Amino acid sequence: MIKKLLLFTFIAILLVGCASKRYAKKGFEFEQAGLYENAADMYYMSVMKNPKNVEAQIGLKKNGQLALDHNLGKFLNLYNADNSKDAVYKYIDCENFYNKMLTAGTELNIPSHYKEYYEEVKIIYLQNKYNEAYLLLEEEKFNDAEVIFNEILAIEPGYQDVKELKNTAHFEPIYRKGKELMNIEQYRKSYYKFQEIFKKTPNYKDAKELSNKVLEMATITIAIIDFKNSSATKNVQLELKSGIQKSLTETKSPFIKLIDRENTQNILSEQILTLEGNVDESLSAKAGKMFGAKALLAAEVTSYKISHGKLKSTLKKGYIKEKIVEKKGEEEIVKYVYHKTTYNEYSMTRYVTCNFNYKLISAETGEILVADAISRRVSDDIHYASFDGNKDKLIPGYWENKKVDGSKDVKNDNASDIRKLKHLLASKTKIKSIEQLKKEINTEVAKLVTEKIERYDPEN
Repeated sequence: MIKKLLLFTFIAILLVGCASKRYAKKGFEFEQAGLYENAADMYYMSVMKNPKNVEAQIGLKKNGQLALDHNLGKFLNLYNADNSKDAVYKYIDCENFYNKMLTAGTELNIPSHYKEYYEEVKIIYLQNKYNEAYLLLEEEKFNDAEVIFNEILAIEPGYQDVKELKNTAHFEPIYRKGKELMNIEQYRKSYYKFQEIFKKTPNYKDAKELSNKVLEMATITIAIIDFKNSSATKNVQLELKSGIQKSLTETKSPFIKLIDRENTQNILSEQILTLEGNVDESLSAKAGKMFGAKALLAAEVTSYKISHGKLKSTLKKGYIKEKIVEKKGEEEIVKYVYHKTTYNEYSMTRYVTCNFNYKLISAETGEILVADAISRRVSDDIHYASFDGNKDKLIPGYWENKKVDGSKDVKNDNASDIRKLKHLLASKTKIKSIEQLKKEINTEVAKLVTEKIERYDPEN
């Protein structure tokens, strides 16, 4: 293993070395042709492949400086021609090239007066761009202004108050859209607009206050009425109600809020909240007024069945397969002997079914906002085999007389049947309890109710 690793390492070193030489050769060809920038790029690749390639290092230093000097000359021409934009970007190209060469360990030279010229022309260019963007901002051409502010920040990140102005250019259209949606009572959409601002710039104008305001308008406050139970199973409505209450409380939707019933005990002795789903329009409005609820959730368990199941046991017939090795001189002869035996196979199914109707009623108008009929079934099964002897030697089969071989005896000594038997022998033997199944079905029902209420959007 070590020898192979050393061999692979040696091959890798050879390949890297060859690649470095190839790049250096191309660099030399470009150098001879006077294409110094191309030559510098090839020598750069050569050095990055093999930093110890002295020939490439020398070539990079020479051609890199020649290429840099050439571009600095172009910058100077642009500077003298008062072409501030192209001069700024040409100098930035020179700096980028300089920094790239540094990554290969080669430091080039930029005379200090070039930097002074750059700072001079940069001030002129950025001030012109700033003035242009400021005018666009005043003209409410926000997208165009933001593009220029981004350009300024890319050149000089701390330039004047550009960060703040960029925020205005970016967030003002969103802010205005949020207010527009608020005015036409599209409170949910408005909330998301203000949140988009708030997450990036918490102090932008009054976005936080407006976000809270529209959230309050968009939120559906829900009071849950005691569920009706028309099934033969007692108290299941209480467990379902508790599960739905918990699920709605944990919803990620910012627009759903449950009313805390502990704070409503003194109101009319809970005459409204114990109506078991029988809510008319007048009572809905009354409940909404009393509890500050915008909606009431009423429900009925129409059917709830529990099957505990019964463990079925079947005696199965099979064989113990025993390997026997006999010696005849130097030769070994392998034989198999089959001994008749029995093992047990068990199966059981346990389930819970629930039929459940619910409706979310407007506490202002009595209108049904959300309604659904849910039918769910959860179950668990066990199917396994048990054998007291050596399971590894057990194979399936059939026989009629344990002591006497018969014509109907069958040994299923094949891979498929043996694999199925081994699976049964290794299968689980414990079935889920009714309490576990009830918990699962309650969770499923609660999830379905919550998801449908979450999807309800009164603004669509």
